[in-house]
Amino acid sequence: MLDILHNPFIGVHELRKELPQLLKQLHEEGADVVVTQQGKPVAILLSVEKYLEMREAIRDLSDPKYAQELIVAKREIDEGKGIPAEEVYREAGLS
Repeated sequence: MLDILHNPFIGVHELRKELPQLLKQLHEEGADVVVTQQGKPVAILLSVEKYLEMREAIRDLSDPKYAQELIVAKREIDEGKGIPAEEVYREAGLS
């Protein structure tokens, strides 16, 4: 819940008036907007791109095998067994 406090807030009535501008802002800036009703958060407006990314992440993280691989990889990194990012980038030809 605390993470949404960093996002812009807009009331339902104001949303109706400013929807075209808000949609443009979502597309250009990618900032999520918290919609409030009677001062309480009721919805979050986000770009389709961000929604699809979140949906894919949820799908990936709900796969037990993928989640286990992440746990093992994190443990290896915590133990200092990871490969430095610079080396990975160099091997991939990205540096």
